[in-house]
This record gives sequence, C-alpha cells and structure tokens, in this order.
Amino acid sequence: MANGSTDYDLLCRMAQGDESAFAALYSKFQGPIFRYALHMTANAHIAEDITQETFLQIIRDPHGYQPSRGAIGAYLFGIARHLALRSMNPAETQLPEDPEALFAARLAPDDDTLTGILRAEEIQALRQAVQALPAPYREAVILCDMEEMSYADAAALLQCSAGTVASRLHRARALLAARLRSKECPT
Repeated sequence: MANGSTDYDLLCRMAQGDESAFAALYSKFQGPIFRYALHMTANAHIAEDITQETFLQIIRDPHGYQPSRGAIGAYLFGIARHLALRSMNPAETQLPEDPEALFAARLAPDDDTLTGILRAEEIQALRQAVQALPAPYREAVILCDMEEMSYADAAALLQCSAGTVASRLHRARALLAARLRSKECPT
C-alpha cells in the first residue's frame, strides 16, 4: 500500500482524484481479480474485460463501497463475480484455444522433455476438471485454493456461511479427485 495507507484511505483519495491512489489499488488487486475471472470464464479476453469493468465501476462510483460490509478486496471480487456470472453461459465452459499461453507452466532447466510433457498434461487435466465443476463448487476452489482466500472472506463474497463454503470446497475436492483418478485409469 502506498505510504502505509489502508485500502480504504486509497479509495478515499482516489475518489478525490488522486491517480496514484487508484494506481496503488489497481496494482494490488488487478492480478487476483484477473485470475479469478480467468478461472471462472476460461477466456482471457472476457477476464480482461471483467477486470477492466471492475475497476471502471469503482472509478465511476467509489462511494458504492460500504466499509461496514467488508474489505475493499471483497467488494472488488464481488463486482468481478457478478460480471463473471453474467458473462457465463453453458456454451462458454470450454477451455481457451491456447491454454499454454494463459497458464504457462515453466519447466525447470533440469526437467527432461518427457517430464515436461507429463507435467503439462497434468496441469491441463486439472484445469479441465476445475472448469467442469458446477459454478458454486468452482468458485469455492478458485477463491479458497487458488486465491488463498479464507473461508470467512469467501463466505462474505458468496453471501453464504463459512460452513457452506467449507462444504462446497469439500465436495469440489472430492469431485476433482474422482475426475482426475478416472483420467489416470484408461477404460
């Protein structure tokens, strides 16, 4: 944060026209918001649009944030969630055409070609398994496992209890494990 400012201080300064305050907020939250949108939509262009629209919304209406309702990060994720859910439809559950460009799995220099190929296949299988989850389970995995959000923060964002988040996460992990196991055993 800029000069020890809290996120709320940055938002207040941004509302008064301080571009450096906006830049600090953007720098802090742009990556996580983009990753969330990318994992939810599996489309880099849509994720970029969602990220841009999320920050445009806070520029247009900085007073829409209510400090009593949670952290600014959760507010931004809420905007992104709304936009992601609105942009999704059943036909958009496919993976992007070039997933390696989006999820570049950098191999260590000592990895051999076969290890690299196997690792890339495992990553692809995991991405496909996450993308195939029903949206409530996918959101729990993305927020808690990928974005390392606490159950309480995820619950506030998803407007449910922490127990519901834990239950969805438990079920999602079981579905992922079963799906990945079925990929290992050829039929």
